[in-house]
Amino acid sequence: MKKTALLLCSIMISSWFSVTCSQNNCRVLKPGIDSTYSGGCKQGLADGRGEASGIDHYSGEFKKGLPNGTGTYTWKNGGKYEGEWKKGLREGAGTFTVSCEGRDSVLTGIWEDDNYIGEKSIPPYVIQYRNGVTRVSCLRTGDQPLRVSYKFSRGGSTSEHTSAISNLLLQGSSGNESRTGSFFGFETVTFPFEGKVKFTAPSALSTRGSPEAVMLNYELNFIINQPGAWMVTIYY
Repeated sequence: MKKTALLLCSIMISSWFSVTCSQNNCRVLKPGIDSTYSGGCKQGLADGRGEASGIDHYSGEFKKGLPNGTGTYTWKNGGKYEGEWKKGLREGAGTFTVSCEGRDSVLTGIWEDDNYIGEKSIPPYVIQYRNGVTRVSCLRTGDQPLRVSYKFSRGGSTSEHTSAISNLLLQGSSGNESRTGSFFGFETVTFPFEGKVKFTAPSALSTRGSPEAVMLNYELNFIINQPGAWMVTIYY
């Protein structure tokens, strides 16, 4: 009986010691809250729900040592942010509160890369108007170069140029229009970019090249807000 009791005590002490050591060795990688930590831990880094303190204080979710998910961060000057985090930065919906001359100033909205961008999230692009165009695909292919290029698609065939189209008019709020080589669109663009496309083409029911083909007018207006290299495919 005594041996069993001693064994249980030994296991409890060992477990307590292991947990205590793992908590003490669990690191927080964000400066300002990297002095003390208690909470979930994975591979030596704060992971899961926890609390971390330094000159500031954070309570919420962690991933790989950084605030990630939802949580509340309080600065030493009294400012407080409650909301979403990603890789240690404010990212998503949240509320920042700071006291000024005895009154609270509150900023609520969307945060991106630790910066406040507005009350609502700004979409990457917006299709403002289309006539005759059945579908539009706006695909961001990379950060650079800053340009907007076009493709036209009908019946599964896609190309930068198409002989079926006539009276093509491209308008852009910035950049230089280019139709050289394989590129067809605007280069050196400043975002947000407002684009307009107008053209004439036979209706989908008409036989291509037929003198009796019914010609239709097509139009597309759009805005691209996020900088980068974009491919706009117009299905008509």
